[in-house]
Amino acid sequence: MRILLLVLFSLLCISCASTKKPVLTSVTILDIKPRYIEAEAFMRVGEYLTGKENLGNRVIVRTDRNERAGYYFVLILDGQVRDLPAGTYIEGEIYSPESLDAQEHTFKLPSKLPKNNEIFIGLTGEDWPNQSATPAAWRFTIKNSNGEVLATEKSYLWSF
Repeated sequence: MRILLLVLFSLLCISCASTKKPVLTSVTILDIKPRYIEAEAFMRVGEYLTGKENLGNRVIVRTDRNERAGYYFVLILDGQVRDLPAGTYIEGEIYSPESLDAQEHTFKLPSKLPKNNEIFIGLTGEDWPNQSATPAAWRFTIKNSNGEVLATEKSYLWSF
């Protein structure tokens, strides 16, 4: 009898562990915090030892992967970033003081995502050469791998 109960309990545990999470069909961007961030702000102690950037539990995507200093938009979501479907990407449209045309960038999220609700999107290198400039307007759209919109958020001035 004990063996039968043990087998049934094991099967129950295995079946519960193998159930998939439902795929997100929408997410809400609660807030976007834009600001210029210097490269030194991303340095951690481990990087001095290994020479490799340690992101910790942050999701950071940049227009120029080799440059860290730049203008960042921190997207704060209502859920965990790791719950986004595989292949999720973010389209960013930004009006800078340098040009009358909007800069358009696509940011693909990494395949391994930490348990966090923030995404750092950085305009780095040649995409934001003027440290003292601030964007005039912006819009960010989060899409799944099929191009379906999961969320969108824009600045107040985008409407005009």
